[in-house]
Amino acid sequence: MGCVAISPAVETVERLLQQASRAGASDLHLDPGEQGVLVSLRTDGVLKPLETLSRLLGPHVVGRLKALADLLAYRTDLPQEGRIPADRSGIDAEVRVATYPTLFGERVALRFDAPEGQPQDLDTLGLGAPVLAALQAALNQPEGVILLTGPSGSGKTTTLYSALRHVAASEPRRSIVTVEDPVERRIEGVVQTQVNPAAGLTFARALRSLLRQDPEVLLVGEIRDAETAKVALEAGLTGHLVASTVHAGTAPQVFTRLLEMGVEPFVLTTAVRGVMAQRLLRKRRTDGGEGYQGRVLVAEWVPLSSGLREAVLARADGEELTRRAREDGCRGLREEAQSLVDAGITTQEEVDRVLGLA
Repeated sequence: MGCVAISPAVETVERLLQQASRAGASDLHLDPGEQGVLVSLRTDGVLKPLETLSRLLGPHVVGRLKALADLLAYRTDLPQEGRIPADRSGIDAEVRVATYPTLFGERVALRFDAPEGQPQDLDTLGLGAPVLAALQAALNQPEGVILLTGPSGSGKTTTLYSALRHVAASEPRRSIVTVEDPVERRIEGVVQTQVNPAAGLTFARALRSLLRQDPEVLLVGEIRDAETAKVALEAGLTGHLVASTVHAGTAPQVFTRLLEMGVEPFVLTTAVRGVMAQRLLRKRRTDGGEGYQGRVLVAEWVPLSSGLREAVLARADGEELTRRAREDGCRGLREEAQSLVDAGITTQEEVDRVLGLA
């Protein structure tokens, strides 16, 4: 029997996925341009070019990725999203695939699920002792809302999943349900739901329905709109423990964002147990070499102290909320990061890159 020829596109996709896996990359990008398709890898939060595929090969590589992710190969004019299952990826991990039409062809962004062996317990995330203790105390409460904030790629999902594992492992057992977009990892003992806006299953609609399923703990992947915010906060007031994320610059600014969504101040001050903002910083190499290897989590925890509560009720702006939080003794992200610099774990340059210049 003769050898079966492997197409260049199939071979290239297999090679790129293997390279990304070996490098521990979180993302792989294919950006079409006039001269070819630029391939880049994001490792430790930094995107670096890897190679450029020819204009002839590029579209076939994109087509192969779309086929693996069960996307419509003939639709190149609309964005699409899908997944490459672990048994098809060749790297024993699921890969999320998102395409987007551009002037020179389809752009593709791949995101790799974290390896199953990666530590997932709260106490292995690297949170500072005071932040860890505050988060665990909030998770042990029977009701209330815990909010996380941070940019894309800052590890929020990992923290949320670790928080759910903490709750799932506690006694007595509690009924835990999630609403996610997408479901990134399966958690034993947790009922997980993926939203489907095209079918009308939004965060708000799913959340309203789940509240009739007698849950005790709810994870809402993201509070994006006023309706979801209202339902999530009300759930925290009516005997449910709710964990979610909100896009904001700092932990105190989460309150500003929710006020802008129309959440009443008294609801915020009554329901929210605390807000955590987090970032990932590259760690200095420990083998004597130059540069960085791996990342470390830095986080700030802001509880509803008396001063902050007064400021929220007065609908103060983000700057005033931040000032009140600091007056009440809350350390900011930069202060937490400075302790990592002082300990030699990271560098001032890395802190400035991630948090901006002071």
